[in-house]
Amino acid sequence: MRTLEEVDADLFTAMKEWLESYASHRPVRRVTVIGNAPLEPSTERRDLIDASDLVFRCNSFVLDEPGDEPCLGTKTDVVVAAYVTRVTPWFFQDYRSRAYLRIDVGNTRRDLPPDPLTWPDDLGYWPIPNRLFGLPLKRSLRPETDGVGAVPTTGTTAAYVAHELFPGAEITLVGFSFLHDRTQTAWRHHWGTENPVHKAHLLDREGVLLQSWVDDGSAVYLP
Repeated sequence: MRTLEEVDADLFTAMKEWLESYASHRPVRRVTVIGNAPLEPSTERRDLIDASDLVFRCNSFVLDEPGDEPCLGTKTDVVVAAYVTRVTPWFFQDYRSRAYLRIDVGNTRRDLPPDPLTWPDDLGYWPIPNRLFGLPLKRSLRPETDGVGAVPTTGTTAAYVAHELFPGAEITLVGFSFLHDRTQTAWRHHWGTENPVHKAHLLDREGVLLQSWVDDGSAVYLP
C-alpha cells in the first residue's frame, strides 16, 4: 500500500510537470507572479513579465491592449482563481493555451462547490491541493491556531504555489500592495474596482511571508 507521502510526492511532481508544459522555456528559470494592485506604466516591468518562462496571474487580472502604455504585458501561462473571481475581459482570453488553478483553501470541510456558471464548459482546471499547498500556507500565516481562521489571498496563494514548485527559479513578485502597506482595510484593483479586505485575509502576515522570500533571495519584488 502506498503511503500518503508517496501520493503527495507524485501529485507534486504531476502538478509541476503540468505547469511546466505551459512554459515558454524549460527548465523553468524565470517565474513572475502578478498581483492585482494598481501599477504605473513601466516598459521595464512589461518586458520582464513577457520575457519570463512562466507567468502567473490571478483573479481579476488585466493585460496590456494595443495602444496602451506598457505596464503589465500580455504573457499569461497560469491563472490562479478564487471561486468568487470577478471575471475581467482578459480572464478567458485564449484560455485553451493556459493552465487554470482554482483555490479551495476556504472549503476544507466540504466537497468542491459547482463550477461558476460563467466558465466555459471545456475549461479544465486543477484544484490547488489543500494538503500540499493550502493548509501549509494557512499554518505559516497563523501557526498559533494551526492555520484556523486564516484565508490567504489569491495573490499570496499563487506566489506560494510558484515558490514551492519552482524553488530553483528566479521568482519576481509584481503588484502586491501589502508588501509595503500591511494595514490597508480596503484595496484597489488595477481593473479599477475597490473592495474591503476580508477580515480573514491577514495582510500583515502575508506581507511578512513574502518579504521573507525577498530577504532570503528566493524572490524579487518589482513594484
